[in-house]
Amino acid sequence: MRLSRSLHGLWGKAVRTPLKAIRARLRSAIAARSQGGLPVSVDWETALAAVPFEGRLPPPLAQCTVVEACRYRTTLHPLSVNSTTTEAMHYVPHTVDAPAMTLEHLVDQYWFPKLGLLLSPEGRVWRHAFLGPFQPGFLTSVKEIVDRPQPDGTSQPFFFPQRLARAPRIAGEWLLVANSEKPNYGHYLLDIVPLLHLGAKIRAPMLTWTLKPWQRGLIDRLGVPAGLIRELRPEPVFLEHPIVSNRHSGVSSQNVHPRHKDAFAAILANVRKASPGLETPKRVLVCRSLANSRNIVNRAEIIAALKPLGFAAVQPEKLSFDEQVLTFANAETIVCEFGAATVNAMFCRPGTKVVEIIAEGQHDPWSAHLLAMLGLEHVVLFQLQTEEALASAPRHVKDSPFAYAVDVRRLVETVRALIAT
Repeated sequence: MRLSRSLHGLWGKAVRTPLKAIRARLRSAIAARSQGGLPVSVDWETALAAVPFEGRLPPPLAQCTVVEACRYRTTLHPLSVNSTTTEAMHYVPHTVDAPAMTLEHLVDQYWFPKLGLLLSPEGRVWRHAFLGPFQPGFLTSVKEIVDRPQPDGTSQPFFFPQRLARAPRIAGEWLLVANSEKPNYGHYLLDIVPLLHLGAKIRAPMLTWTLKPWQRGLIDRLGVPAGLIRELRPEPVFLEHPIVSNRHSGVSSQNVHPRHKDAFAAILANVRKASPGLETPKRVLVCRSLANSRNIVNRAEIIAALKPLGFAAVQPEKLSFDEQVLTFANAETIVCEFGAATVNAMFCRPGTKVVEIIAEGQHDPWSAHLLAMLGLEHVVLFQLQTEEALASAPRHVKDSPFAYAVDVRRLVETVRALIAT
């Protein structure tokens, strides 16, 4: 697996990245010589008419609030070891603002596979049609957008809608239930599952890019009626009436809303019906794959140290969806590495004991917010990182890979103390 990952990285650096750069330069050169084109910008200004949610999609150019915003508090467990960096502020007790969930009915938009990008024929990018804060790099995968050099030495992206003259046109109202053609498991469950649950409840037609097998399994367990979701190939289309949500921007992943527990309760109930005899361990060690960007160098030592305490090591990506759900739902104590698999805590019972291992420098407290909202007994164990390590491998630059060691003695002591409470 390590060799495969290395070869994949070398292929990307030696072939894919240079080819992408060459294609981008060619598009820029063509744009510099061509006429026309529309300057591209993010639409932060357009105000949609606010209407009440009445159990159906809002009318054109209107928005409604399906779930109101709320607040809840976090705690720092006495057994926790907080970070020594500025990220420590995210783990001390504080108030979390869980955002509302809105629906926004737009008209006449191009939809692109990269990050679920929505673009108007006038070159305006909708503000809730990309994951996280907007970056110009989001536009690089759109062949119909090219950077045109400006007199001051900068560049301005320009959109050429005529190049999309043959894009399929889709009529009717569609609730969009995808924020990327390459979905992250955690983002999908926290951002998209609430929309799927809502769409099924109000019987709204839904539109997505081609689903992965695990997504189809999840949708089946959610009880979405057959035929309600239409899958598209990851190619640009023109949508006459797309309905988007602020959930596509990832706001729910950071500060998950308590109301979303309803969707996961429905999934868990259906999983229990479908897999009544599936046995799972009561004490679970959740391990990340070696192919992931964050790797623990002494993971084997952790597994060996926790085995006498009754912990079974699992890699969630090797389990079926039902197995993942029941592994978390039936567990009494969980030790987990920081990562997307932690979102499965949505299936845990209140009071479940969770020890989370995090390398310093993440600055990403989404999991702490999630576990606090669920009422779980959450212990966070930050692993000290040197300044040199933090500088050489920034934790959130395109998920740059890094490795770190865990203080196994401290981990075992903490787990023993937690189990004894």
